[in-house]
Amino acid sequence: MTAKTVVIVGGGGGGDAAAFALRKKGYDGEVTILSADRDRPYDRPYLSKEFLRGEVELQKVFLHEEADYSKEKIGLRLQERVVGGSLRDRTLSLQSGAEVRFEALVVSTGGTPRRLPDAPDSENVFTLRSLRDSQAIRDALKRGKRLLLVGAGFIGAELGASTRQLGKEVLMVESAPVPLARALGAEVGQVYASIHRDHGVDVRTATTVTEWHSQGDRVTGVTLSDGRREEVDVVLIAIGIDPNLEVPRALGLPIHDGGVRVDEGLRAAEGVYCAGDIALHPHPVLGESIRVEHWEVAKHHGRGIATSIASGYAPVTRLPYFWSDQYDVSLEYRGHASGNDRAIWRGDKGALHFSVFYIREGRIAAVLSMNDTKVNEVGGKLIESRATVDEKALADVSVDLSELLPTAAS
Repeated sequence: MTAKTVVIVGGGGGGDAAAFALRKKGYDGEVTILSADRDRPYDRPYLSKEFLRGEVELQKVFLHEEADYSKEKIGLRLQERVVGGSLRDRTLSLQSGAEVRFEALVVSTGGTPRRLPDAPDSENVFTLRSLRDSQAIRDALKRGKRLLLVGAGFIGAELGASTRQLGKEVLMVESAPVPLARALGAEVGQVYASIHRDHGVDVRTATTVTEWHSQGDRVTGVTLSDGRREEVDVVLIAIGIDPNLEVPRALGLPIHDGGVRVDEGLRAAEGVYCAGDIALHPHPVLGESIRVEHWEVAKHHGRGIATSIASGYAPVTRLPYFWSDQYDVSLEYRGHASGNDRAIWRGDKGALHFSVFYIREGRIAAVLSMNDTKVNEVGGKLIESRATVDEKALADVSVDLSELLPTAAS
């Protein structure tokens, strides 16, 4: 029997997508979003790019108009933090002391940015996760001229690119020898470092902050492990996130490898689903359990869960997908691989128009593309086909990749 009351914990991309997809699929029961955020759900990718650069107004950042929640009969309760609950009683406990009952539950609590243990809690030291974070960083950059960026992952790199586009100086400090090597491989990581250096970013790899220098409540400089002291005006720490597992733990959901163990349909217990950063998902196409911390994945998780609640249980099969825009470079990634998988290159690396296929056991596990959307789309179909591939054909730009698809998948 279809649940009459759906409660969604988390007002990010996964939770918001689940709520609106439920209505789109004809679900007519009660839908409530409990969000710890002060702002209604917003489009997080804007925060490190267009909104930070002042290219879009605040209203453009929100996923929906405020009136849309009333129109769709979606209860949006902001600044409501869930601190406990009971699966047996189908209740959630709020920090305010109130209780909320549910029949079906969607948990999409996202993650919290990591901080360096020795970094001071100063007014000009930031992490980026919320809309308020982006607003504060934007204001700080208006007053300062040099940003210290600790970490060269996607969020940090996007914010560094935006800062350069604003005409500010950027010092990027990365502890690894090559940025993004674990995820994308050393060669792709070197390409990314070169892109930033070509745009005037001072990229220091295999380097860490060894000492912080402050005046009052502001960091004014750092000493790095290369021995140099650098003056800075704004600091962003971008060294990844920790998934927010407090609610799943309180409910007794199965925790494994840093996430909530769910089934192919993202179900963690009867009538309880998890989406986004916290979900350890046995992907039915890729044949492995994965946990992916990307915006597009969370949104599609939310929509898939809505299908199961409104129309009957179904596995979530869409491949993980994310994109990142930095300067005039557009990156797209489909699938799930690591930098240790064998990489087959196709295209012109020097012109930043190429794709990289990550091969595992004769099959494509993932495809990364720079300014090469069409190849990325066909690469996704090749991943979904699970066919073994001719690696020489993948690398040969004269070969039409669609011809490598099995007949039924083409």
